[in-house]
Amino acid sequence: MKLMITGHTGLLGSKILAKSRFQTYPDRRIDITTPEIIHYIQEVAPDMVIHCAAFTNVDLCETQKDKAWLTNVTGTENVVTACASLHAKLVYISTDFVFDGTGKMYTEEDTPNPINYYGMTKLEGERIVQEMDDSLIVRTSVLYGWHHHLNFVTWVLSQLQSEKHIRIVTDQYTCPTLADNFAEVLLDLCKKDVMGLYHVTGTERITRYDFAREIANIFGLDDSFMTPVRSEDLAQKAPRPRDSSLSTQKIKAIIDTPLLSVKEGLQEMKKVSQ
Repeated sequence: MKLMITGHTGLLGSKILAKSRFQTYPDRRIDITTPEIIHYIQEVAPDMVIHCAAFTNVDLCETQKDKAWLTNVTGTENVVTACASLHAKLVYISTDFVFDGTGKMYTEEDTPNPINYYGMTKLEGERIVQEMDDSLIVRTSVLYGWHHHLNFVTWVLSQLQSEKHIRIVTDQYTCPTLADNFAEVLLDLCKKDVMGLYHVTGTERITRYDFAREIANIFGLDDSFMTPVRSEDLAQKAPRPRDSSLSTQKIKAIIDTPLLSVKEGLQEMKKVSQ
């Protein structure tokens, strides 16, 4: 099977590229917001495209709405157009931020209601993809792992290793997900040719602060440099759901790869660094 990955240089895309046993093609860093991406996908003629490319900075999406829409919606439309012309399957990576956070452990049957612009654009992308005959939408949460761009875990590590004081919220619950584990599950789904909508995250619902404490514990760092705060203390440009945790009961019934807990994910990450 010929597989193509958009956003192959990002955290998730790079993990998929490294782990894929399919004949895999990167997107050559072609701008997905231009027609050039349509032509390139048609030229490669893959059987499946995993669409990882996105504008994921939640606060910048709030202040750069045109760019967010162009990347997350128009870019997705371009990828859908190319896949439809080839009758190729599209796998779309989405987010827990399509929910408003007033509930918890959301299932695939729960109604999305994003409260920030990032979530709005990703939900619109979902709607576009759902119009295809052959597609898979996978929502995830707080992807982390080793990568040249910072994510929550590598940011916490860099700050604590430098003995810098950081403020972490105690009132935002998510299900942190090791990108390597997510990539393995995703490739398992591709192999099985699964369609529909699924949630794939780590197994634990945890606050950002408790997650950061676990990071410090696993890597042997001093957590006294961390200060617990409330969301309103940070004055972030984009509102965050208070609880965007996702239920993974549906996906567990069909996958062979086990989902990891916070401790298991961080321990796997630590092994790679040793």
